[in-house]
Amino acid sequence: MTEHAGEPRLSLRGLRSGYDGVPVVYDVDLDVNPGEIVILVGGNGAGKSTLLQTVMGTVAVLGGDIRYDGRSIVRWPVARRTRAGISYSPEGRRVFPTLTVRENLDAGASHVPTRRLPGRRDAVFSYFPTLTDRAGQIAGTLSGGEQQMLAIGRALMSDPALILVEEPSQGLAPVVVDRVYATLQRICLDRGTSVVIAEQFQQLRPHDCDRVLVIDKGEVRPSTPAPTA
Repeated sequence: MTEHAGEPRLSLRGLRSGYDGVPVVYDVDLDVNPGEIVILVGGNGAGKSTLLQTVMGTVAVLGGDIRYDGRSIVRWPVARRTRAGISYSPEGRRVFPTLTVRENLDAGASHVPTRRLPGRRDAVFSYFPTLTDRAGQIAGTLSGGEQQMLAIGRALMSDPALILVEEPSQGLAPVVVDRVYATLQRICLDRGTSVVIAEQFQQLRPHDCDRVLVIDKGEVRPSTPAPTA
């Protein structure tokens, strides 16, 4: 997490999105800067997942605009957004349980040339050393914390500039959550990567981000700086 200047990495203006033409997210205005961690907090059904999935391209935009590095991406398919540097780590980790750690990581880099995969894996292992010795292990046999690290590591394989992470604290011991958040902070500092995290209220970690935004009934309240003490 650093000081920020210049054009936002992600900019939402009047964004509405939902399912079968029915809005779930309403008129969202939001900027996320390079190297910034923003936590989007809300209860079940508040619209957190819908908003992140709209940015990723898996939920239909019903109005407004999404700009990434100054370009409108509303009409871009998911694959183009991924190639441009947006990645997604879903709720519940959702690793491929019958594949190895290495195979799971490679699945997050489908558009990356094969010759670059070892370097991308090494970068992930540098952030999550625990996974290094488990590269050949079946992902379904990992602990919950290790699976969360793998899910975020898979999102890192595309060398993203923006990572969208759903509920990384879910079901994990506090010490593991500490490690996951510390790693996300390190990624921001090292790479200038922007991170948007969706969390439940009881999982909120305001000291581990730059800003906290509250979403309720599909509407995002004005953002506030995270507490400094």
